Amino acid sequence: MTTKLDWAGSLGKMWADKAEAHDRLLGPIGDAGLAALGDISGKRILDIGCGAGTTSIEMAKAGAKVVGVDISEDLLAEARARDTDDLCTFMLCDAATTDFDQPFDLIFSRFGMMFFDDPVSGWAKLRRQLASDGKAVMVCWREAAQNEWASLPLQAVSSVLGEAKTKPSPSGIPGPFAWAEEHVFREIMQQSGWAIEVAHVDGSLAMNEVTATDPVDDAVQFAMKVGPLGSRVKALKPDVRQAVCDALADAMRGKLRDGVIRFSTAGWLIAATP
Repeated sequence: MTTKLDWAGSLGKMWADKAEAHDRLLGPIGDAGLAALGDISGKRILDIGCGAGTTSIEMAKAGAKVVGVDISEDLLAEARARDTDDLCTFMLCDAATTDFDQPFDLIFSRFGMMFFDDPVSGWAKLRRQLASDGKAVMVCWREAAQNEWASLPLQAVSSVLGEAKTKPSPSGIPGPFAWAEEHVFREIMQQSGWAIEVAHVDGSLAMNEVTATDPVDDAVQFAMKVGPLGSRVKALKPDVRQAVCDALADAMRGKLRDGVIRFSTAGWLIAATP
């Protein structure tokens, strides 16, 4: 289970150290959310859980006035370093409890809105800080079983690590799949006064860089860094770690086509209005 304290501490630092890898993971679903915002030139936007700043900077380059918020100082330091033209305002705060000085035209979140201590209260407060004609657009994962990037690596190494250590991340509790089931976020948003429209976002993720000389090894290293498997292989003994890598390599070879290893991604696109 991933909590707010994890993001403020060690997990935030880990994501900051692997920001590019995580952008590759979140990008395909995140791009659909950004596209759903429409024309954002001149709009004031709150980017919840902005992380290392990728989405905030992209929206600012499209002409928006972006306030990116996160509870990880490590991630915000990375965001500020990336924002070389000082296009965005980055704040260390909890979006669910902060009183912002001006209303927002839009609220956006790429996988950052599922970690509020009291989500109903948090989203009710955010609704009151949105302009009357504003909206919120969010993206998050559907169930782990529908996301090969999450489920297939775990299945591949189950014979090495055992079933208990390779169970998919559960839905409905704090973590990357907290909003995987539609009824969870529908209830939260409706109780906090929002009307929502929901769509599926299905795509694929390149597990290896297309320029990699060894796509299988590159994909193995990617799987070892991010996703549910990444947090479960930190303290393995060298021989066990090698066995995990070997099992992953076998799975990756089976998905290799024309130099690229692609895994499916499945997310929710949520558009909410007050």
